[in-house]
Amino acid sequence: MKKLLLILSVGAIMTVMGCTNKTGTPSGTATSTASSTAISTTDPAKNKELTVASQDIAASLDPVKPLTSSYLRGIGAGEALFRVNPKGAIEPSLAESAKEIDPTTWEIKLRPKASFWSGKAIDAAAVIASLERSRSLDLTAKPYLDDLTFSKVDDFTIGVKTKRSHLQVPLNLSYYQTMIVNADAKQDAVDTMDLSGMYKVVEFVPKQKMVLELNKNYWGKAPVIPRIVYQAISDEQTRVLSALSGKSQVVLNIPATSLAQFKDNKEVRLSATPAANTQTIYLNLNKPQFADVKVRQALSWALDRNELVVLAAEGQSTPITTWLSSNPAYQEARNAVYSKTDLDKAGQLLDEAGWKKGSDGIRTKDGNPLTLRLMTWGGDKALGEALQSQWTKIGIKVSVQHGDYSLIETARKSGDWDASIEAWNTFGDEYALLKGQFAPEGSANFGGYKDEETSKLLAQLAEAPDQAARHELALKINERVALQAPVISLFPRPQISAVSKSLQGFEDHFRQYENVVNANLTISSK
Repeated sequence: MKKLLLILSVGAIMTVMGCTNKTGTPSGTATSTASSTAISTTDPAKNKELTVASQDIAASLDPVKPLTSSYLRGIGAGEALFRVNPKGAIEPSLAESAKEIDPTTWEIKLRPKASFWSGKAIDAAAVIASLERSRSLDLTAKPYLDDLTFSKVDDFTIGVKTKRSHLQVPLNLSYYQTMIVNADAKQDAVDTMDLSGMYKVVEFVPKQKMVLELNKNYWGKAPVIPRIVYQAISDEQTRVLSALSGKSQVVLNIPATSLAQFKDNKEVRLSATPAANTQTIYLNLNKPQFADVKVRQALSWALDRNELVVLAAEGQSTPITTWLSSNPAYQEARNAVYSKTDLDKAGQLLDEAGWKKGSDGIRTKDGNPLTLRLMTWGGDKALGEALQSQWTKIGIKVSVQHGDYSLIETARKSGDWDASIEAWNTFGDEYALLKGQFAPEGSANFGGYKDEETSKLLAQLAEAPDQAARHELALKINERVALQAPVISLFPRPQISAVSKSLQGFEDHFRQYENVVNANLTISSK
């Protein structure tokens, strides 16, 4: 089958459209309001109801909880000051415009007519309160906010001071973790949450279903479709059948292994935009076997990434060996360091580290076998099994534990884990991204990576005077991390959605998870 992934243009990645710049807990119980009505998906064109299915939805309504803001943003319930369009350019959203006053000062103008669902104005005080709430409560928001200091210039103007020169503030404030909420409201129930999106949540069952209806006071273009049902379908085949049967007009997280079922289908099209993320194995460096860099390097040299793409992604991706290289601006680093599969080199490194292969094929040291417990979730079960097979060849005893993402979170809190797989975003401000992943205090530095050389390079990146210098330093950090191997990079995770051909206006987006719903969607009658 012809590859569905396209090449993302990077020419507009750092462009701020509409801006001026001088320098160029799950309960299983539904909570609803009285306006909620019975759900019917038998005739969506007649009922003007859009059904969206995903492998998972939010466990909470509070945007500072893990992943919640991406679910709310994607379904049209929440907004940030800025958004990223499908070409990678930054556009105003709740902000009206942005201007760089000097190398460390920005000024953001807000839309004077924008308000929260409650009717409260989205003014400078409200926006600053929301961003400070995210800074204090959401670890994933910190990399995008820690270098920014906000002040009120007037009711609808915000001043932003930056720690670094020429930091692209609109880019940082486009991330879903910087979604604006009414900080005075409790974000723990449908009746108390207060966001700003074009759709308002009217019913919620944690991790199962969310129902939304039009926000009649929305500041922007009013959507045509008045009602959205957003449901979790964890089983992959059931999710595929929901798309093929027409029960869902948009189905996210289509597994690559199911692509053949959509071949020549006249009712459904596939959206497979290239995601700027890296399918990454995070290693727990507090485990004795992974404290040795030679063991970590051996794990990476042993991998046949081309085979992994075929077995785990049906060929719908491209092998990469470094974390940042899934960012379209850093494609030159895709084959850096680990340029080929080399089982001999992997074996030699393990021998040097003292792990000798026994008669049963398993390596041991001081009487202890070399083991690795790999945790996977979502659609990564096949990937975990493929990794297990490849690492077994070099004498590692690998077990795979597949389950809900909450199991990975729990294991990390307790410290009882060896390795896990995730795919984090690589698009955006290089310093914020790399600091979040590889600084000792980084929110996504799950394995406890501490490296003096990496920290020095990060400090230099923070002070880089221009984009060329930032690019060069980011490449050096990217290569240094690959050599130290606290993480192992594999390929960009395929991002495949099934979209009914009766749905018009759907936007293919490299950040699809936060761009599912837009105001131009319409459902045509058959």
